[in-house]
Amino acid sequence: MTEAFRVLRPGGELHVLDFGKLHNIYSLVVSYVLRWTEEMADNVHGRLPEMFRVAGFVAVEEPTRFTTLFGTVSLYKARKPSSVFASD
Repeated sequence: MTEAFRVLRPGGELHVLDFGKLHNIYSLVVSYVLRWTEEMADNVHGRLPEMFRVAGFVAVEEPTRFTTLFGTVSLYKARKPSSVFASD
């Protein structure tokens, strides 16, 4: 996340489509396989938005999500502040 923050211009937006937090029973069942992999743990537990904030992004949101055969897929949106001093 910090590398994406570094290379994005001030005021620029980051859009990420990735597995997201579980939102229904079907996703819970499918996630039992995925949740034990280190690469998926943060996704399944819904930690991605906080990881964006820690990297410095603001206006972090999840505008939409989809239920797929492999679990919940979320679209995340975050913005790099316009200036170092602004928390807009």
